[in-house]
Amino acid sequence: MAMRVLPSSSSFAIIIAAASIIIATTNDFVVVAFHTPMTSSRIIEPTPPFRTTTARRTKLDDDYDDDATLTMTATTTSTTAIVPIETQTRRLTREFFAIALPAFIQLAAEPLAGLVDTAYLGRLGPEVLGGAGVAISAQYAVGKLYNDPLLRTSISLVASEDGKRKLRNNNNSSSDETTYDDTANNDDDDDRRALSMAVSSSMLLAFAVGSVQLVLYYLFANSILSGMGVTSTSGMYDSAFSYMRVRALGTPAATLWLVTNGIFRGLGDTATPLKYSILFTVLNAILDPIFIFTLKFGASGAAAGTAIAQYVALMPLLYSLHRRVGIDILGMWREMGGTLREYLKAGSYVFLRTVGKVLAYSVCARQAALLGPVIAAAYNLTFQLGFATTQICESVAVAVQTLLAREMAGSYDEEDDRGSTGKMDVTGAAVVRAKRVRHLINGSILVGGVVAGALSVLTYFQQDGVLRGLTTNVGIREACSAVFPVVLLTQVLKGLAYPVNGIIMGGLDWKNSMAAMWLANIVCVAMIQVWANANVMTLDKIWWALAAFMGTQVVAGVLRFQSKTGIWKMLRVEEPLLDDKDKGVK
Repeated sequence: MAMRVLPSSSSFAIIIAAASIIIATTNDFVVVAFHTPMTSSRIIEPTPPFRTTTARRTKLDDDYDDDATLTMTATTTSTTAIVPIETQTRRLTREFFAIALPAFIQLAAEPLAGLVDTAYLGRLGPEVLGGAGVAISAQYAVGKLYNDPLLRTSISLVASEDGKRKLRNNNNSSSDETTYDDTANNDDDDDRRALSMAVSSSMLLAFAVGSVQLVLYYLFANSILSGMGVTSTSGMYDSAFSYMRVRALGTPAATLWLVTNGIFRGLGDTATPLKYSILFTVLNAILDPIFIFTLKFGASGAAAGTAIAQYVALMPLLYSLHRRVGIDILGMWREMGGTLREYLKAGSYVFLRTVGKVLAYSVCARQAALLGPVIAAAYNLTFQLGFATTQICESVAVAVQTLLAREMAGSYDEEDDRGSTGKMDVTGAAVVRAKRVRHLINGSILVGGVVAGALSVLTYFQQDGVLRGLTTNVGIREACSAVFPVVLLTQVLKGLAYPVNGIIMGGLDWKNSMAAMWLANIVCVAMIQVWANANVMTLDKIWWALAAFMGTQVVAGVLRFQSKTGIWKMLRVEEPLLDDKDKGVK
């Protein structure tokens, strides 16, 4: 049976088409469809609780455009600004895509490092390639459990801290000058230190986790490979063992690389990591043939080339981060207790969430393997079809997670926006913030669904060419064609699930994010077990279980933020009393 497992030019054509769809969306579609309907084009927003008796113009929030007109009207008791809400939402939309597009390019490009290793090792024979593949799979499975929590928590917690800093700076910039001169500098120093502490704590955890993985992979390589079914009598053992031990030396760099990327994403900057990701990919492509062929290191040479390339690319990335926020692990060591506890608490929920996700995928893959080699190959091939969708939807999730964490970090408590009558004050800053949050929620789900749907339609009409590009085996192609509709349905649901999960994590709603994933796991695994016990398992049933897995995440996540409870109670001001709306919005 001959089957190509590397993504073909057809697969990359799908990715390029997807990028084109996103770019077109930013220019045309988003302006209308991504815009949340508003009851009024302007919101009367109170300034922070500083009072002045002199009318003056000011820029209240650096989220507003330079061309935004901020008109101040003064009385002896209050200062108000008329701020066009459309200006704010347009700025959010631009920020959204400024984060998502570089993230998408990086997410699509980084797997090329693995493809480079595979392409070169494939010249050394199936035993070398197979051994390296087993080692890569083992490291990925273990690393996913620990690295995913670090990445997710870094994005949200850094973005949240950055949002608090920006909110306080905006408040200070609109306060009375005498008050600002006395307190603003101290407040700004405290906020910068808090952000630096959040970043430093994340880097410390990343180094610790990477070091633990180094020891684990290096000392227990033999046991790990035995658990993967590769013993010392296997022809793949030497290549797998040497690859894993050499690659283990690069795990601290890999973990720090991942978390540093998460921090930059939390700061809303995905362009800087992209530059160094390209550097890493190019270096890896140059070093691999030198170590594999010139120095004749074989599989271990591919591992060495990848590790060295990542260390080299990591250094300037860390320097860029230090220049931006200041990394001071030793200087802040004694004060990190609270921040580290926050990371560990959030990370524990994300860890359990990741276990549920990996378990569901593992159960599905096992059932496919039990159906024979042709069905197993068809399952793996159809799973590859989701590559482009996954990268795009992940970039959408990154963007909404970053911006929501920043927005909700400065959300006003419900009680802060009530007047003496106890009614919700619709002229409060909470109304503006709720509308901005709703804009991000609706827009990210819309973009994820539209892009995933467009990719699915494109793939459906090009299925013959896509399948021929991925395998030459007629039986595998026929098995894939039979399940194509449900595979593409799953991709559309994935396009909705990723943004929804990003929304929940952006709200720092870690516990409910974990609960939603395990609910989806239970639904998926239960369906698999019922069909397996009845001896009616087929490939299309496996994909229906995966569709239910994605769909359950969507439903659970939407119900969570629509409940408007917990952190999401800030959305309650979207539906103020009509009388209050008439009085507050002109």
